[in-house]
Amino acid sequence: MQKPALYTAAVIFAIVGIAHFVRYFLGTEIVVGATAIPLSVSLIAGIVLALLTGWMVLAARSP
Repeated sequence: MQKPALYTAAVIFAIVGIAHFVRYFLGTEIVVGATAIPLSVSLIAGIVLALLTGWMVLAARSP
């Protein structure tokens, strides 16, 4: 029962990570209120989410 949950988390992390990388490479500007969110935030978030995706997949594959 734990493996499906780990794979589900991996897919969610991967989708959100891909969205961050797309934002970073396209240079899309995001403004919340009067504050512009820097592209570096998306780069860092994309890397962290890629690492979490790998971790979830490795955890699901281990016996």
